[in-house]
Amino acid sequence: MTAMLELADLTKHYRTKHGVVRAVESVSLRVEPRTTMALVGESGCGKTTIAKMILQLEQPTSGAIRFEGQDIATMDRAALRAYRRQVMAVFQDPYSSLNPRLRVGTIIAEPVLAHERKSRAELAKIVAEVLDVVGMPANAARLYPHEFSGGQRQRIAIARALALRPRLMVLDEPVSALDVSIRAQILNLLADIQTEFGLTYLIISHDLALVEHFSSDVAVVYLGSLSEAGPTEQVFATPQHPYTQALLAAVPLPDPDHVLSEAAAMGEIASAMNPPPGCRFHPRCPHAMDICRTTPPVLTGAPHAAACYLPPHALRDAC
Repeated sequence: MTAMLELADLTKHYRTKHGVVRAVESVSLRVEPRTTMALVGESGCGKTTIAKMILQLEQPTSGAIRFEGQDIATMDRAALRAYRRQVMAVFQDPYSSLNPRLRVGTIIAEPVLAHERKSRAELAKIVAEVLDVVGMPANAARLYPHEFSGGQRQRIAIARALALRPRLMVLDEPVSALDVSIRAQILNLLADIQTEFGLTYLIISHDLALVEHFSSDVAVVYLGSLSEAGPTEQVFATPQHPYTQALLAAVPLPDPDHVLSEAAAMGEIASAMNPPPGCRFHPRCPHAMDICRTTPPVLTGAPHAAACYLPPHALRDAC
């Protein structure tokens, strides 16, 4: 079965006056149709850079991005135009992602006008339809973004992404800027939309509780490389990489007597300009062996894969 999206040894380096920043290093990943893949990890680990390359906001240094089996780097103009209308994004901050000078109807119609010739009546119909899908009244099209709350603005951003009926949506921290009381509403809306339109989601998040609830698959990114990937239920139940285990151990619980395990106290992340040799996590890993310090581990296993020399049972026993 052809994956909706496939990353093959995807790499992104930035050259600066101080050296080369290795933001993403040889990431390989498959996102199946009508599933939700989550990218998780600490801030600065490369999650958003991966998303930017998928959205063609950044160009890879090497590697490939394939959409339904076709490398986007080799697409002709027509195929690339089709790709761009099938892959849409919803960004983190609904206050900055909507142009404050434009009415909501114009904001939603923009992507449609960029790809299709539509009459004013046809555009108005599309705008009304997607506003209805996201639970907003039709008269919202006449108003400006500042006249809405944060949750309503994010609904408008989702409506804009839906206007071209995409097949893949990249969700970059879609609820982190919203009040806690609103987050569940937006997540439920996204789940309903996925079911109704058969969408595939790639969600970028550092909120593990959200990821556990919302995603079907998860990929854990550390310092630009994949540490672990697999079905969300399996990864959360039996983490096979010390970094994944540390992330899960650091999740706060609503218990005043709960004490974080030693796995959560890990020290600081290394610099992407000068990453450690071997396994990038080894300076912070309580289970590091000599081979970890010299030879980078390979992501192995299916469907639950981990880049770690320590056998899964040994990691469980050590904890």
